[in-house]
Parts: sequence; C-alpha cells; structure tokens
Amino acid sequence: MWWTVASLFFLAVVLAIIFLVCQKALALPFRATNDYLHKEGAPLSLDFLIPGGVYIDEKKTIGEVVRLRFAGPRDRLESSIRKISKIIPLEYRLLGTTVFYLFWVLLFLVFFRLFTWARYTTALGMALFFGAVVYLFMPDMLVGRIDDAVFLILSLAFCGTVLRQRRRKRATVHREG
Repeated sequence: MWWTVASLFFLAVVLAIIFLVCQKALALPFRATNDYLHKEGAPLSLDFLIPGGVYIDEKKTIGEVVRLRFAGPRDRLESSIRKISKIIPLEYRLLGTTVFYLFWVLLFLVFFRLFTWARYTTALGMALFFGAVVYLFMPDMLVGRIDDAVFLILSLAFCGTVLRQRRRKRATVHREG
C-alpha cells in the first residue's frame, strides 16, 4: 500500500517539476533565446516556431510565439464551422454530435470484442473512452470543448463504476471462499 502512495507522490512531484520547467521555458524571451541558440551553434533552434509574415519583437515570449504559430489555420476552420453550425438548429447539432460519438464507440466496441475477446463491460468501457479521445480531436458540429469534456467524463465514470463493482464482487468472493 505504501509503495503505491510513494509512487503516486513521486509521480506528482515529477509532473510538477516538468510543469514548472515548461512554464519557465515558455516565459523566456523568444528573440534572445533564439539568437543565443544560433550563436552557440545548437543543433535545434526556434526558427521553426516563427509563423510566416509575423514580426517577432523583443518582448514576445516563447509561449506567445507558440500560440501565434499554432493558432492560424485553426481560426479559419473554427470560423467556417461556426458559420455553418449557426444555420443548423441546436437540437440537430446535439443529435449529430451524439451520433458521431456513438459511431466511434461502435467501431471501437467491435474492434475490442473481435480482436481482444474482452468482456462486454470491459470492451464497452474501453470503447467509450477511446471513442471520446478520438472525438476530442475530430471536428464536430458543436464548437467548443464542453461536449468533448462531457464524453470523456461519462466514459471515465462508466469505467470507474465497472471497476468498483468488480472489486466489490471479488471482495465478496474472497470473503465467502
């Protein structure tokens, strides 16, 4: 038991250190850091982060440049999806979103049942989770992350419920036997 607690504590400390190091690195000034890497002849510089046609002044941080680099094409896609989704009524968008998620769940359920011979509850739990993960990265009719979070939370809640019931069942079998 204490190994588990120690392992989780160590994992939390390592993740916190990684998070703080990344925050510190993203807060560095972009141009000074990139110039230093060029001066030292580093094998990797920050040039690939510079978006085309954008001037990077002395005050911009690495985090701001990263946001500039990866925000461009997504904005166009989101704006076009928003324009299209305004035409469709909310009920149909919700129905389409749910059907799209359940389509991915069905595909994963068939895969897990056919190729892993998992139990139905195990296959359904994994299918719900992996369907939510795939749905998270696919464009959908509802703009935003609320529906993605709902599907992920529901799938994790289902998996947690199934695991809790199995533990209770095993505990009662071990007590009786």
